[in-house]
Amino acid sequence: MPNIEPHLNDALNPVSPPEPRTALFWDGTHWHVPRVDDHGRVQVRGEDQLHSFLAVAGLARSAVISGAGGFVDSLPCLAGEIWHITNITAYDATSPTTQHTFILRHGGVDFEIDTEVAAIAAWQTTHYHGHVWLDENDTIRVYFIGGLVGDTCHVILTGHSMTLET
Repeated sequence: MPNIEPHLNDALNPVSPPEPRTALFWDGTHWHVPRVDDHGRVQVRGEDQLHSFLAVAGLARSAVISGAGGFVDSLPCLAGEIWHITNITAYDATSPTTQHTFILRHGGVDFEIDTEVAAIAAWQTTHYHGHVWLDENDTIRVYFIGGLVGDTCHVILTGHSMTLET
């Protein structure tokens, strides 16, 4: 049976790659040269992906709350990045509280992520473990229900930052 695909020497094996020999990949139809960044590192992200790993994110913010329903916002996601947050930690360093509510603030709209209701001692941490994606200027807000005016409260985000695909 004749080979109907001239770029293949049989049904499974492509013919020799083009010269000069370099890092290439086969997409099933053609050979392609991968993209390389300014430091000579091969960029392995695909054209259909939205973002690529940039760095580990460990972001902490503390602030004084204004009362029993006071809150602290995390640092905002930076322009040109997406943050993939996998853990949110919150605690009131001054007083016991009764509830911590975790909110994603995106585009001026609040989306509740999780709420922990309990007798939470001062310095006792509460956590959300999961996947939260933050876009430019998005923040995580934590309400410290039961805290007092002037309490110092903390919000810590961990995960990783991603670059936008260009």
